[in-house]
Amino acid sequence: MVSYRLIRENGDPQSDFKRIIDYLLTFVGDITIERLNEKSVVIGYSETPMVAGLKIDNNGEIILACEDRDEVSVNLIKNVTGRIGRRIFSTRTKSFLVNDPNLLEATPTHADQKVLSIIKKHGLTPLFLYRNSFTFFAKDKIGKIFLINQDLLRHLSEQPEKKVSKNDFSIPVAVDIGHFVAIYDRGLIPLSFYKCRENATNIFNLNGLSTNPFKESVIIEPIYFHLDLPNQNFIQGNSPPGVEIKKGQSLQKILKLKDYLVVKIGREVHFEKKRGKLLPKLTISIFLDN
Repeated sequence: MVSYRLIRENGDPQSDFKRIIDYLLTFVGDITIERLNEKSVVIGYSETPMVAGLKIDNNGEIILACEDRDEVSVNLIKNVTGRIGRRIFSTRTKSFLVNDPNLLEATPTHADQKVLSIIKKHGLTPLFLYRNSFTFFAKDKIGKIFLINQDLLRHLSEQPEKKVSKNDFSIPVAVDIGHFVAIYDRGLIPLSFYKCRENATNIFNLNGLSTNPFKESVIIEPIYFHLDLPNQNFIQGNSPPGVEIKKGQSLQKILKLKDYLVVKIGREVHFEKKRGKLLPKLTISIFLDN
């Protein structure tokens, strides 16, 4: 069995517990609810003998307990937790679950044991895999998170090699699990090994304008986000006035970007008139480590 904590600051556990049960009861004929008492139920499914437990513990926390092979319960609960301001914390990975329902915990139930063994052979512990793929995230002995080269992993599963370069096999994407969850939930960790390797600056440009250096004068509007590591997310900070960047200048130098985690240049391009000329105006999201 594996347990998940449904966490919310200053929430009413009994009220939220009822709202979760009410949501599950909408699946008439597919899900059964057996009430053990006012703080504990057993969740059953019509298509499988698998069951899960949901309860409020002695500390006032809502706990979901389910079997290792159970993919249904946690994703069902995830559908309602966002509506009631709760997040799901996995006691197995010691992290909040990411919002993407396709990123699963890398257990033998979800992944081929042979593939998991290849990752472990390279000194890494599998943490997550993307559903129906060879895309894995794993951690090393100090907790740094790596993206595995999915193409090489597929090849090794079919044609084993005695020795593979570490740099070819995996690439670091976050210093620890907390950073990983926060950045991944912002959609800023690519699932492609080669995209990660080619983007050493961690600047994601979603609109296609050349930015290093800029090939035309633009106006940028920076928005700063600060990492809340205990909650594994980002909190929006200040948004200073727009800055004009002249043709030939670079984003990093103008904004004095040094200790950032990742930068996102927004997809939409707006325009503002300066000295009688329309200049592209970009929104820049800057994610900082503190």
